[in-house]
Amino acid sequence: MNVRTLGLLLGLVIGMLVSAMINRPVEAGTRIDCWTRQDAVDYSYKGRHEGYEWGGGWWNDNDQDDTPGCATDGGSGCEGPDCSGFTFKSWALPNSSGATGYVKWTIGENVHGPYNSTSYRDGCNGACFNVCGNGTSNSCGAGSYDETMRMDAFAQDGHVGLLYNEDSNGYDHIIEAINNSAGTGIWQRNYRVQTAYDGMRRRNWCTP
Repeated sequence: MNVRTLGLLLGLVIGMLVSAMINRPVEAGTRIDCWTRQDAVDYSYKGRHEGYEWGGGWWNDNDQDDTPGCATDGGSGCEGPDCSGFTFKSWALPNSSGATGYVKWTIGENVHGPYNSTSYRDGCNGACFNVCGNGTSNSCGAGSYDETMRMDAFAQDGHVGLLYNEDSNGYDHIIEAINNSAGTGIWQRNYRVQTAYDGMRRRNWCTP
């Protein structure tokens, strides 16, 4: 084999390897066998006091927004998730619409997932389901505490927040990503008595 032929073969092999690396489906994060509600509580808490980025999906755990004033939306690299990306990672969902397995995403990994807030309200293509409320006509109601559980979500067309602690009289503490000025945190909300919100649950929570 002459040098020219060898060079062509090596170039072909290298090209195939590079193409395979570029085109192969990549799902960073770690596939795991179990993800409990308590896992989700602990994971989501690390987002408290961090930033917000529409379309974003990463944060760290130093209780501050490391890119303050960074309002370039669309997942451009500013710190902070948006509401649906925060729910996606906290629920440890796979990055495939409708999938119900478990993938633990590192908090610093900029992954958003396939769902927006409306997708959560409408059932995540089968990965979540309604436990109370009914679209925009009926709220869950102040008497719905026996229907919801910690780390369920309240979702409407435009926002989704996670149930961090149940309160009373229609109120709960919700952990959520809000906007560029407020960031991500825990606030008392009355989403369960607002008709725009449905109570949603991740399918196949793992029971330890």
